[in-house]
Parts: sequence; C-alpha cells; structure tokens
Amino acid sequence: MGDVAGRLIVIVAALVAVLAGATRVRAGESLDGYWMDSDGEVILELRPCGDSRCGKVVWLKQPLGPEGLPLRDYKNSDPNLRSRPVCGLEVVSGFKKQSESSWGGGTVYVSDQGTSYSGVAKVLSPTKVEVTGYIGLPIFGASEVWTKVSRPPEICSAKAPSAPSAPSGTNSQWTTKVVRAPASRTVPKSKNMKAPSEHQR
Repeated sequence: MGDVAGRLIVIVAALVAVLAGATRVRAGESLDGYWMDSDGEVILELRPCGDSRCGKVVWLKQPLGPEGLPLRDYKNSDPNLRSRPVCGLEVVSGFKKQSESSWGGGTVYVSDQGTSYSGVAKVLSPTKVEVTGYIGLPIFGASEVWTKVSRPPEICSAKAPSAPSAPSGTNSQWTTKVVRAPASRTVPKSKNMKAPSEHQR
C-alpha cells in the first residue's frame, strides 16, 4: 500500500511540474506587456484587442517637438491626422499568433515616416521579441529586438507639461526628463520602429 501511495505522489508531482512548465512557456510566448525599442527611445504597451494584439506609445525619451509642445504625428499622409499626439498613438495592430513563438498579419506604423508597414514578430525569450517591418516580403524588411520592461513610472502625456519634473523615488533608469529639441531640428527623433531602407522596399 505504501508503494502505491508513493508512486501516486511521484505521478502527481510530475504532472504539476509539467503543467507549471507549460504555463511558463505560454507566458514566454506572449506579446502582452511593456516593450522598449532597441534604441531605448520609446516604450509601447501591447495588449489584446479582439483576437489579436495591438500596441500604443506610453513613454517617449523625447516627448516634445521643436516648439516645446507634445510631439505630433506631423508626417502622416492624411493632413487631418497630423495634429494627433504621438503619445498614446496606436502604432502596432492586428498581430495574431501564427505558431508557438511567432505572430504575424500585423501592421507597424512608423510616425517618423508617416508610413505603415506589414509586421511579424518572433518571441526570442520571455523578455525579448524580434519585430520585422516590411513591404512585400519579410525577407526584404528591417528588424529590431524589443526588450520587455516593467511599467514606466511616468506614462507620457499628450498635454504640454507645466514644468520639467522627474518622478520621486523611482529608479534612475526610468527617470523621464523633458527634452526640448533644438530649433534647427525639424524632425525630432522618436522612433518606434526602424523603417526598411529604399533598396529593401
């Protein structure tokens, strides 16, 4: 009787370990959460939207344009959309799971160019995902690796700040400083995806 009970305990323990491992794998394949681009200039929040995944800008290293106001989507091909703020802008949409570690069928909007690209994503680890934006075929696109981060202590705002400030008691890694671009710069750098070069299109 003791041997039978011992075997049952071993079997139950093995099942628990398998289920726990499967849960960890599923968590590692998820796109949900906060992701920083490879240059550390923008953080996106990816979340479910129906049966796919979408993402919006929640943090910008340089949140203001040359005039000292919140950065706008001024390169959009639609004049009616050029006044919308980049902060809070949905720039990733329609990503659906294709296999255990890949997502596809999505769109990545590059506000620096005012252009949308087809997108695919490959989960490299629980904290790394490779995102490719392309026109035509993925092989001709441009890729970069995003890093999963904790929620930034200060979410960017579409409103003009009253005064530069840093959140108190936060990690210096996430200290958000208000940076005003030099007047001579007409195109502030605020990438959320590297665009494919001309020969790649």
